[in-house]
Amino acid sequence: MPSTRALAILSLPILMLLGTPTAEAKDLNGRFAVGGLRNTLGQQGISFKYWIGHLGVNLLMGGHRQSAPTTGTTADDREFRGDDKTTTLDSAMRIVFNAARAKDVNLFVGGGVGIGSVAQKIANPDQEDTSATEVGFELFLGTEYFFSNHFAMQAELGLPIRTPSEDGPAIGGGTGANVPVADGTSVGLGTVGWAAGFSFYF
Repeated sequence: MPSTRALAILSLPILMLLGTPTAEAKDLNGRFAVGGLRNTLGQQGISFKYWIGHLGVNLLMGGHRQSAPTTGTTADDREFRGDDKTTTLDSAMRIVFNAARAKDVNLFVGGGVGIGSVAQKIANPDQEDTSATEVGFELFLGTEYFFSNHFAMQAELGLPIRTPSEDGPAIGGGTGANVPVADGTSVGLGTVGWAAGFSFYF
């Protein structure tokens, strides 16, 4: 379940929205934003956003690489030394609709699709390198609060749906729970997901 902090972050702008007149709502049509975002699937990275009227297109790109030194002995008693390397890539496309607007806060709904991949290069020559790709979907409700005309922060709650391949989960570096279904695949319907981010508007 989402944390109390996530619920508080989301509910405060909604309460402000209900009590604020819409006459001075910000016009986002044609505006572009760059920032950072963690979506409800657990992906995080650089966010690009463009608004056409009340409709926004949001692209997310992220990834990281980590390396861990390791030593050991192979099955035929040969010693090896090297690095286990993991590369994670995440991308997502989201469509956002501003359902209600006030002076400094917008209430939006949306959905998106995310793709994640994880590749592991194993130093031990007895072990094969591994890779996995996962597709996920999300439906969400959120608010975006404008501290100025050029800077905003957002918070979201949503339903993440994860569909990993037979090689395992890969979105967000393979984190997240998945439950088996009848045909042997996995669909992660776990709990309500949370998201947060910031945007610099131009």
